Amino acid sequence: MNKTTCTIIIFSLFSLCSLGQTTRKTTYLDLLKTLAEKQHLKLSYSNDLLALSDSTDFIFSTNPDSCLTELQNQTRLKISKTETHLVVASKAPAYIHLQGKVVDAKSGELLPYANILIEKAGTGTISNTNGEFDFKIQGRYAGSEVKFSFMGYGIQKLKIPFADNDELLIKLTPKPYTLADVFVLPNGNEALDIVKRAVKNIKRNYDRNTHQMKAFYRNTNYRDTTATQLIEAALLIEDKGIMHPTSTTKIELEEIRKSTNYQIPMKIKHKAALKIMEKYFGGHRNTFYRTYSNYVRIYRDEWWYQPLTDYETFKYEFAGFEWLDSIKIYKIKFIYDRLQPDGKRASENKYSDNGGFIYINSEDWAILKIEKWWKIFSGHPNQNMAIKGDYVSKDEMGYQKINGKYYLKYTSGHASPNGEYFVYENPDAPNKEKVIKQRQYAETTLLITKVITNKKEMDKIRYREKLAKNENSYETNYPYNPSFWKNYNILKENPLEEKFVNEMEWEKSLDIQFEENSSNNAQDK
Repeated sequence: MNKTTCTIIIFSLFSLCSLGQTTRKTTYLDLLKTLAEKQHLKLSYSNDLLALSDSTDFIFSTNPDSCLTELQNQTRLKISKTETHLVVASKAPAYIHLQGKVVDAKSGELLPYANILIEKAGTGTISNTNGEFDFKIQGRYAGSEVKFSFMGYGIQKLKIPFADNDELLIKLTPKPYTLADVFVLPNGNEALDIVKRAVKNIKRNYDRNTHQMKAFYRNTNYRDTTATQLIEAALLIEDKGIMHPTSTTKIELEEIRKSTNYQIPMKIKHKAALKIMEKYFGGHRNTFYRTYSNYVRIYRDEWWYQPLTDYETFKYEFAGFEWLDSIKIYKIKFIYDRLQPDGKRASENKYSDNGGFIYINSEDWAILKIEKWWKIFSGHPNQNMAIKGDYVSKDEMGYQKINGKYYLKYTSGHASPNGEYFVYENPDAPNKEKVIKQRQYAETTLLITKVITNKKEMDKIRYREKLAKNENSYETNYPYNPSFWKNYNILKENPLEEKFVNEMEWEKSLDIQFEENSSNNAQDK
C-alpha cells in the first residue's frame, strides 16, 4: 500500500469520526476493521479484549506500519500482520497478580477493609484487617483503572500493570473537614429524617435482581483471649434481591475446614434450648446464614433489633460526617431506647450501652456502613453478667457499589461460641451466687470476594447442595480438601495471627486437626 492510499484510509476514518459525533464515537475496533479491509486482510481478535471497545479521536500516522505501531502504543493491544490476517491480542499475561498494602499517607497507619474496585470488571476485593491485599485479575483488564477508597479519605486510582507486582503501596490522603461544617444538616433535616430517606432509597440503591456472591468465611473461637477453635469456608451465596424475604437466600458450602474444639462443651440443657431456637427462629446454629444476615438485607423482616425502621425503639443523633473522596458521608448515631417495664428507657441504664452508627452517602442516600456495639460495664447488679472489666461486643458491615448498585462487602463481629458461654469459678453454686471465671466467645468474618450479576455466569444452587438453616454448622463434619486450601488466594489476603496459630497447635498441627475433624476420617456426630 502506498502513502496516498493510507492517507485516503486515514482521511476516511476521521470523516467517520466527524460524522459520528452526534450518533456514536469511533472505537479502536472500528479503526482496525477499516485498516484490515483496506489492506485486504482478515481481522483476527478475541471478543473479550476490553480495549477494542474504547473510544478514540487519536490522529494516526499516514504510514500503514506506523498506524499499527501507534495503535499498539495507544491501546493495551499487541497487533501483528501475516500474509492473510491482521492479528490482535492482549499484551498482558492471562492473569496478573497484585499484592500490597493500603495506608494512611500521613501517618502510615494500615487501613483495614479498604475498598478495591475494578469497574470494568464489575468486581473487586477489600484489604484485610492488616490493610494488606493480594489478588489476581484477568490479564485482559491490564491498563484499566483500579480504585482504592476508604471512608474519610480521597480515592486513589492505579493503572493495572501488564505484569505481576507484589510491592504496591497505596497511600490514601485523609480528607479533612472544618468544624463549622460538622453540624450542618441538609435542608434543616433531623438525624431521623436522614435515616428515613436512606431507607426509602434502599429499593433503588440495592440490587432487586438475583445475584450471586463468592465469599470467604472465618470463625475463630476463644476462651477469654486464648484460641480454642477455627472454622474457615468458601461459600457461594445466592440472593434473590432486596425485594424478596431473606428466607429465599441460598448458601452452598463449596469448601470447609475445621479444627479441634478446645472449648468447654455446652451442657445438654443448653443444647436443648438451642434446638428450640432452631425450630422457631430459623436455624440460629447455622453460622453461615446468620453471618450473612445484615441490617440492610433484613430491613423489611420482623426482627426485634431493627435500627433502620423501628423509630419507636431507637433514637437518633447527628454525629458529624466523613468524606469518601469528594462525597460527604453523614454519620448518624442510633441508641437502643426501648421503654422498660419499670417505666425507664433503656438508654438510662448506667450498667449497659447499646447502639451504633449508620454511614449514609449524601449524594445517592445509600447506606455504606453500619456499626453496632453492645457494652456491659463492670459492677452490673446481675452477677451472671458481671465480667472482670467492661465487656464490649461490636458488629460491623460494609457495602460496595458495583455497576450502579450496592452489595454487601463484608461483615465482622461476635457470634455464639461452640461451647458454654461462661466458665464459672463455682459452677455448683446457685445462679445468683455464681462468679464468672472466663468468658467463651467467637468472632466471625465474612468477606465477599466476587459479585456475579450475569445469570449466564451463575452456578445454579440445587436443593441438595443448599445448606439447611437448622444445620448445626459447628458439629456437622464435612469433606476436607487440602489441595483447595493450598491454592486458595484469599488466605494470603487474610492470614491468621501467629499467636492464634501457636495456641491452636499446642497439641497437634492445624493440618492434622482439619483432617481429623472432617468426614474424610470421621462420622458425623
